[in-house]
Parts: sequence; structure tokens; C-alpha cells
Amino acid sequence: MTLEPEDLSPEAEQLERIMKTLDRRPVHLPSRVRSAVMARVRAQQASVWVRSWDWLAAPRLSPLAAGVALAASIALLLLIRPEVPTGTPTEATGSLTVPVRLVFLAPQARSVAVTGDFASWDPTGIPLAQSQGDGMWSVEIELPPGLHHYVFIVNGTEWRPDPNAASRVDDGFGQQNSVLLVPGRRAS
Repeated sequence: MTLEPEDLSPEAEQLERIMKTLDRRPVHLPSRVRSAVMARVRAQQASVWVRSWDWLAAPRLSPLAAGVALAASIALLLLIRPEVPTGTPTEATGSLTVPVRLVFLAPQARSVAVTGDFASWDPTGIPLAQSQGDGMWSVEIELPPGLHHYVFIVNGTEWRPDPNAASRVDDGFGQQNSVLLVPGRRAS
């Protein structure tokens, strides 16, 4: 599209005249100049990592603003710190455990054991001890924090849920399992 002189402003007319007088032939540089320019371009591309690091490391905040940002970050971390359980690390997994005491009243029982997900539902279970022949059976075991399902095994054959359990669930076989929530403890 060519503009007619009457369509142009005086500045545009002058620019048009200058453009017509310019020499528009291609410029041919000596090969050594071209090589030197390309070497410099390659050197700058190779230092992109250095330039990136310089950009990241350059201070962008005043010391006061940086201090405020750091204090806010620390406060946020302290507020949302997850609960960390403490206890005894188990040898097999290295995870923390919490001591739990289970008690079952069975005055007529010859033996009482407990089994559950923590004992791989072993039918022999973990034996409970009777303290004074009063029918009160108990055991202290180390369990990891979380939900555990369990039952007591009386006389080696009767699987009974814990009457003192806060919750029970169906076991899928027409019976119920007791549910135990082992809370984690905060590190002191």
C-alpha cells in the first residue's frame, strides 16, 4: 500500500523522503567479524545458568521486609506444625509406638488373648495375664498411632469384642470387632 503525498503529515513526508534515499543493499561482513559476533553470542548463551543464579541471588527486599517475611514464615510453620507422635521405635519398622493397656473381665476363663490387625489376626493372639485370680485379665502392648480393630479370644475358641470399647464395626463374618484409636503424642 502506497500513500499519496496529500495523505501524509509533513513529518511522515519527510520520513518517506529519507527512507527513499537510504541504501537498501544487503550488508556483507567479513567472516572474522561474523565469527567474533557468534562466539560472543554463544558465550552469553552458555552463561545462562550464571545469569539465572545472579538473578535469583540478587537482593530484592530491604532487610526490614526480609525480616518481616522470615518472621511470618516461622509463625506460619509453628501454627501448622503437624502432630508428631512420640514413643518407642519398633525394631521391625522403626516407626513410633504408644503403650496401650487392654483389660478384659472374664472370671470363668482359663485363658484370654487379644488379636487384631496389629497381630495379623493370629488365632493364638497375644496372651493376657490374670492379676490376682479375680477374673481381670490385662496386657500392655506397643501400638503405632491410628485405628486398630481387635477382639479377645477366651479359652482359645470364643472370639469376643471388648465390652469397654468406644466403637465396634462389623467384621464381615456376622460378628463385630472392637475399634481402638491410638492417638499420637506431641514431642516435648
